[in-house]
Amino acid sequence: MINKKVRNATVVEYSGIKFKSKMEVSVYKTLITNGFKPEYESKKFVLIKGFKPTVQFYVPNKYKELIRVTKKVIDITYTPDFIVYIDEVLIVIEVKGQPNDIYPLKRKLFMKYMEESNIPMMFFEIHNMKQLYKTIEIIKKI
Repeated sequence: MINKKVRNATVVEYSGIKFKSKMEVSVYKTLITNGFKPEYESKKFVLIKGFKPTVQFYVPNKYKELIRVTKKVIDITYTPDFIVYIDEVLIVIEVKGQPNDIYPLKRKLFMKYMEESNIPMMFFEIHNMKQLYKTIEIIKKI
């Protein structure tokens, strides 16, 4: 099955989990093999809280007529591919093939979230298995 959300990715089911790419399955298997208990897409972070607009904000509708925005603006969220807990540290692992156009902004917002959080966290963005092995090496030093 082709994954329409992720470019050039194939949905794969492994161990009862539907992964969005073959790379994610490889990462999952490698983390398990190295003694970790990874959770796949199990935690959603709210990066910017939604709100009900009170200002006069106008945008074109589908008929190109200007209308005032009155609907709630939804939260901007980020769900990482994997999280692993090591003692009190939350490890976030993001597996990236070809990032979409919104990912760089969410990564920056998540970095800010981490800076302001009271939770000890580490973030790893990996694009290949070599980077995963380096990630595992760093995590094992905790």
